[in-house]
Amino acid sequence: MNQVNTEIQKRTPFGRLVSGIVLGQFGYIMATIVPLVILLTFKFLEIDPQNVTADFSMATGAGALVGIIAAYIGGVVSDRTTVAFGRRRTWILLGTVLAAVAMVGIGKTSTVGMVIVLWCVALTFYAFSFAALSALVPDQVEEAKRGTASGIVGLCNPIAILVGMGVMTALNNQPVDFKFTVLAVISVICAVVSCILVKEEKPIAVKEENFGKTLTFGEWLGRIYPNPRKYPAFSWGVLTRFLVCLAFATQVFGALYFMQKFNVSPADVTGIAALNALVQTVGLGVSSIVGGMLSDKFRKQKPFVSIAAIVVAIGIVIMAFAPSIPVAFIGTAVLGIGYGAYIAVDMALISRILPNPKDAAKDFGIMNVASQLPQSILPVFAPLLIGAGGFPLFFGLLAIAGLLSAVAVAPIPEVSSAPEK
Repeated sequence: MNQVNTEIQKRTPFGRLVSGIVLGQFGYIMATIVPLVILLTFKFLEIDPQNVTADFSMATGAGALVGIIAAYIGGVVSDRTTVAFGRRRTWILLGTVLAAVAMVGIGKTSTVGMVIVLWCVALTFYAFSFAALSALVPDQVEEAKRGTASGIVGLCNPIAILVGMGVMTALNNQPVDFKFTVLAVISVICAVVSCILVKEEKPIAVKEENFGKTLTFGEWLGRIYPNPRKYPAFSWGVLTRFLVCLAFATQVFGALYFMQKFNVSPADVTGIAALNALVQTVGLGVSSIVGGMLSDKFRKQKPFVSIAAIVVAIGIVIMAFAPSIPVAFIGTAVLGIGYGAYIAVDMALISRILPNPKDAAKDFGIMNVASQLPQSILPVFAPLLIGAGGFPLFFGLLAIAGLLSAVAVAPIPEVSSAPEK
């Protein structure tokens, strides 16, 4: 482990900082989600049309695993970077540029194996960038404004997906390799502008307390994951994030849900799934801003996080027992409202309970692992649950995960009601 930790001295004005984070995440979301939704499938159709499903599953599975590991490592590296450009800005820019090179390579390559390898490389360095972007909130946003900041940042994610899909539609007649290049270029432009907006001074190198001494296993483990006895609130935060993301992961099975529950034909499911995503996006976007602002106004986070997790569970239950597609859309809207408010306020809550500001990116990386892990493990159990009891059983069990997420918030101490001086 490196022998230094760092302190950030300069705070970017709030509006400028949030704009920088939003732009950085906008490019990240477009570059990592749009290929999953459409471009990787098109690429495998070009290379290996007989095995598209198997190739896509292999790419997404490997990418998910690599992304989980990179989220943690990227945070550790960012926390211990001491170059003059800044520990966050360095990896926002460098991570994005390296990832963009891999994206261009995906478009140019002609073998399935290289597509999978380059996709993993791209996700690795985009994860480094995202870890640095996430850490800017605890680094530079005062506690009284973190809910608002998190809500605004949360709104950018669904908008980025919609814009990305719009760009792909506009480029419908262009080759797949050109589309990958476009996404890569957009992500780099967003990262450059983000680095221009965000201010950082050169971090001050501080010798770590235990540098040079032999660590016990417990001390070594504590460097990887904060001691649950010493920092129990952090572990409860990891658990509540994991559970609510496990519940929200039901949306990965949206197309299958409409085909199996409502007998929608493959020819029609794309349009219905797109409308379903739009309904969810609207609910998610509005609630992320409103929830974050209300959290700051009342200087309370736990009630908002708990209620939002319960709303997520209610939305899933509505979808599980929906008698028609319009009712399923209502469930999707409720789910989006709950999840948008949850992520906005939970991000502010997590920023407050991080064990050590010097390890903000690393510990946010752990939270990102908790967010991504459900999407990796759920597909393993989904076929068994759907086969045993259909979507009512599958969605019903995941609704319970949402309720448990609300319960897991209880042990986390609440933010002080007194305003910061």
